[in-house]
Amino acid sequence: MKRVVQVCLLMMLLGGLVTAVFAHSAAVLKTEPANGAVLAESPPTVTAWFAEELASGESSLKVFDTSGQQVDNGDGGVDLNDPDHASMVVTLPALPNGSYTVQYHILLLDGDASDGAFAFAVGEGESVVLPAEPVTDSVPTAESTAEVGGSSAVWFLGGILVVLLISGGVFVWSRRRG
Repeated sequence: MKRVVQVCLLMMLLGGLVTAVFAHSAAVLKTEPANGAVLAESPPTVTAWFAEELASGESSLKVFDTSGQQVDNGDGGVDLNDPDHASMVVTLPALPNGSYTVQYHILLLDGDASDGAFAFAVGEGESVVLPAEPVTDSVPTAESTAEVGGSSAVWFLGGILVVLLISGGVFVWSRRRG
C-alpha cells in the first residue's frame, strides 16, 4: 500500500512539473499580408492565424505607422466568423505608402498570453521596417526554437532530478519508519 501511495505522489509531482515547464503560447501559422511583404496597394484587412483558439474579449490586433500612430479602424480582434476562433482580423482605411507594424496580443483559452508583431509595406519600392522581434509566417522550426528548447530541456531534466531526489527521500524515510 505504501508503494502505491509513493508512486501516485511521484506521478502527481512529475505531471505538475511537466505542465509548468511546457507552458506555451500559440504559434502564428500565417499572416496576410505576409511578414515583410511589400504591397502595391493598401490591403482592406490584416489577418493573423494562430495554432489554437483565442479568447475573444482579451485578444487584439492593431496596425501602426512608423511614427507609432495606430492607423487601423480600431476593430481588431478574434474573427468570430472563424469557427475555430483561431484567427484575428482588423480592417484598414486606405493607407498611404509606407511601412506598417502589426502588433497582436493573444490570450488562449487556457490562460496563456502572448504578444508579437510583424510588418508589411505599402507602395512599390518602399522598404519594410521590421519590428525588433519579427514573427515568421510559419510554425516554428527546430532551428528557430533551439534556444528555447535547450533551456526547457535543462529545466525539464532538472525537474526530473528534483522529483527523483524527493521520491528517493520519501522511499528511504518510509523504509525507516516501517
